[in-house]
Amino acid sequence: MYFEAIFNPSAPNDYNPDAINFVGKKIAVQDGWIIEEGPHKGEHCYYLPNSTVGSIPQSDLKDLKNIPYVQWKAIYDHIGLEN
Repeated sequence: MYFEAIFNPSAPNDYNPDAINFVGKKIAVQDGWIIEEGPHKGEHCYYLPNSTVGSIPQSDLKDLKNIPYVQWKAIYDHIGLEN
């Protein structure tokens, strides 16, 4: 499934330095898994394909909503990640 959301991390330093580029911006994420360890254990996460951001807990995403692939692809292309 494809989603859009505003990346709003509660602790930006917990992410790879590349993630700073996405803070406060709309990003295109894909459905992930349940986090098995750490402070967000048991929380559902999402991920930004082809990036070094890593898994993003749902609590760090604002205005998360399911969108069609075409809309997701447009957002993904706009943020500048390659397929």
